[in-house]
Amino acid sequence: MLVFLLILLLAGLGGFGYWAYTQGYLRSLPFLKFGSDNTTATTSSTTGPKDTTAPVIKDIKISATGTDGFCVTWGTDDNSSSQVEYGPKGSSTSKTDVTDAPSKTSMGVVAHGVCIKGLSASTEYQYRVISKNRDGLETISDVNYVSTPAK
Repeated sequence: MLVFLLILLLAGLGGFGYWAYTQGYLRSLPFLKFGSDNTTATTSSTTGPKDTTAPVIKDIKISATGTDGFCVTWGTDDNSSSQVEYGPKGSSTSKTDVTDAPSKTSMGVVAHGVCIKGLSASTEYQYRVISKNRDGLETISDVNYVSTPAK
């Protein structure tokens, strides 16, 4: 009976030890190493394998145009961020804030949309859309043009 209880206790502690190790509580203990290169065991990554290709941008469209701005939509083949670089044709450009950026809490998006406000009426603007995936690979579209209507 004593042997049975001892085995039961060790099995229970082993299960707890495995759980604690996989949760990262025991990873800092130097004697918990394995492999010939003495690396620490790791559980499967929540971010998945490293991406080696930048997102492909497709179907860039102006979805709305007003006297003081426009909205642009596009798609990508990979979850990624949304950003637009824009400015009057032939002038310096500005960039919108990055939205939908992939992170530990967000996967990014494949359907993108950004609206730009505060522009001048009756003006032709140039713009490029920018998408970056979780591994930092970025794609920038060719330059496109849109005109805001007169007031």
